[in-house]
Amino acid sequence: MNAPLEDLHSLDIPHMVVDDIDETQLSSENKHHFLNVRRLRSGQKITITDGSGAWQVCELEGISLLKLGEKQFTEALSTQTTVCLAITKSGKPELVTQKLTELGVESIHFFFSERSVPKWDSKKIDKNIEKLTVISKQALAQSKGVWLPKLEIGTSFDELVKERGMCLADRRGSPATSDLRKIMIGPEGGWDQVEYQSPVPKVRLHNLNLRSETAAIVAGARIVSAFE
Repeated sequence: MNAPLEDLHSLDIPHMVVDDIDETQLSSENKHHFLNVRRLRSGQKITITDGSGAWQVCELEGISLLKLGEKQFTEALSTQTTVCLAITKSGKPELVTQKLTELGVESIHFFFSERSVPKWDSKKIDKNIEKLTVISKQALAQSKGVWLPKLEIGTSFDELVKERGMCLADRRGSPATSDLRKIMIGPEGGWDQVEYQSPVPKVRLHNLNLRSETAAIVAGARIVSAFE
């Protein structure tokens, strides 16, 4: 059954992300998070989502979930929204992932630019994807969303600039407009000369020089606010 997100928010009960919305037994990860972190108890009504639009009202019974009523579904935005950030120092990808998930950005990409300080190998990328996925799930639960963003690490600059509708964030660019949907944020040191000369629009998010993580959050808020 298709339902607007307002129906979920009006319930005003805890919201959690699960791997399988049809499963009645809590996974070990969810059991720890539900019972030890959130301190939920038997008899507590909650809503759960699989992060792919489906959500369900349940009642917690020990380590089981009693489904109440029908499973619901809320459509995603019809237009793709994407924020890409040059990989930055420790802690910043986590903050950006958390805030962009809360804002409802559909795709979050972390890419390597010429001036990126961290250089992650495939093992480090996999480890960070796992960590950022956990952060994204927690942020989705907190914001009572039902769509997890697509998370990618290691996409090249050249691949991203070829995407239709992509822009580069730069203070020298034209003011951001309401039709902004996809944007790339460079590293603290700014774009490399070759990157800056790529034939994509340059967009100004603010009149001051913003930190990379601040620019990413501002961009996400601008993009998503166009649908409100």
